[in-house]
Amino acid sequence: MRAVYMGVILTELASHRADRRRHATALAPAAFVLAALFVSPLVAADPWLAPGDLTLRHDLQLLADAGIVKGPVTTWPISWPDVARDTLGADAQLSANSALAAALMRVQRRARAASALGTDGIEYEAALASEPIQLRHFGDTPREDAELGLRASWLGTRFAANLQVAVVADPADDQELRLDGSYVGVTLGNFMVSAGAMERWWGPGYEGSLILSNNARPIPSITVERNYTDPFKSRWLSWIGPWRASIALGRAEGSDVALPNTRFFAARVNFKPRAWLELGLTRTAQWCGDGRPCSLGTFGDLLLGRDNRSDSLTINQEPGNQMAGYDFRLRSPWRAVPLAVYGQFIGEDEAGGLPSKFLGLLGGEVWGSSAWGSYRVHAEFADTACSFSRATPEFGCAYRNGLYPQGYTYRTRTIGHSMDQDSRMYSLGATLVRPQGDTVNALLRKTNLNRDGGNNFLSSGPVEIKNIELQYSRALWSGQLAVGLGYDDASNDAVSSDVRGFLNWRQPL
Repeated sequence: MRAVYMGVILTELASHRADRRRHATALAPAAFVLAALFVSPLVAADPWLAPGDLTLRHDLQLLADAGIVKGPVTTWPISWPDVARDTLGADAQLSANSALAAALMRVQRRARAASALGTDGIEYEAALASEPIQLRHFGDTPREDAELGLRASWLGTRFAANLQVAVVADPADDQELRLDGSYVGVTLGNFMVSAGAMERWWGPGYEGSLILSNNARPIPSITVERNYTDPFKSRWLSWIGPWRASIALGRAEGSDVALPNTRFFAARVNFKPRAWLELGLTRTAQWCGDGRPCSLGTFGDLLLGRDNRSDSLTINQEPGNQMAGYDFRLRSPWRAVPLAVYGQFIGEDEAGGLPSKFLGLLGGEVWGSSAWGSYRVHAEFADTACSFSRATPEFGCAYRNGLYPQGYTYRTRTIGHSMDQDSRMYSLGATLVRPQGDTVNALLRKTNLNRDGGNNFLSSGPVEIKNIELQYSRALWSGQLAVGLGYDDASNDAVSSDVRGFLNWRQPL
């Protein structure tokens, strides 16, 4: 992959330290006072669908599998203009499937609001959590014990901006004031160029992405993304089908890590050569950093793959640390059979110019409708040991490297799968979406953390965790309510067994 855009990286968010107990006690009453006082429609003008909304993901996948949404849907954020073009021209009345018609109407309603020019005002969000979940999945859940935020967005014909400010209590990374989700962007041809800190989820998994997920907070980046997924017109390339491309250049922490001022590069191409087959190619890299080479030539060597000591380079000459790999989602070609399998394979090393020492994720899903609404059930397996498919995998390899002692992390969290290295997860999840949009999610997981007893960020030693998660979300008055309850049963004291829960409320001022 070649870089198509370089620019000044967004300045690192400033750290704000204060008394943690004072903020925790102040945020809780403020959240409920605000929730009781204000009622009006939710703000929604936005050029992107951010990851985290399980209802929206379910609806989009239903529409994609039905052939209504044409473009790939495993690269988040997803372009709203592309989705709006496909869905607003479709007629829900023509569908004999009531669940599909309900999903289409829900997405159409969101698409119209997201396409409205100007701004609809200010939205606030308040969340409380007891023992916030550490093994994060696609769903948006609170990161800290208490969070209170404001959001204001503006959408023009070419420009878009979103300001999102949050105050959190007892943060793990000591940043109590956060701008996560904020951005400014401009449309140039069929591309959106933006600067900001946006959540990303690259890959088909529900419980994790091996290379770029929402486990870590978003890295401030300059990003170039394709707006519309139109196929190539050339007869030589038209076989690729609808395609999406994203490239990001970001800056990690400026302090508080072993090697500060590391740059982060991420690129992904996602395409559908057939209506029932979606493919993805992804590559990320850490480069620069205090005392490390950081020129354009260094970046060129990185892009060309000249970054191993086998290329006659010393450790001080290596341009950076890279990960790369492939993913797929294969739906049954017969739409009467609602079944799909998916997978992701990410290499921690390179051999012969191609990724090697793969981490792996495999899953399958079925969907349909009932008297209660539309549903989706998925089963997923993930393994974060290198060469995961071998009888004896390589431990101590994934998300670690000799150049960056902090590993493949941002703000103390792994950028890839939330399990961190040398772990294995089995999961079974179900989603039920009622016609009016009420959503119930249930999740069972068994996770073997830190199987080799090495340097894992979540556990100091091997431990098996069995956990159950239940979540419910719905529109209420003029806001959106989400509640969750979970339990972790740990096999030993390396990780504590906990009951946890959260309450999240969004509403405009």
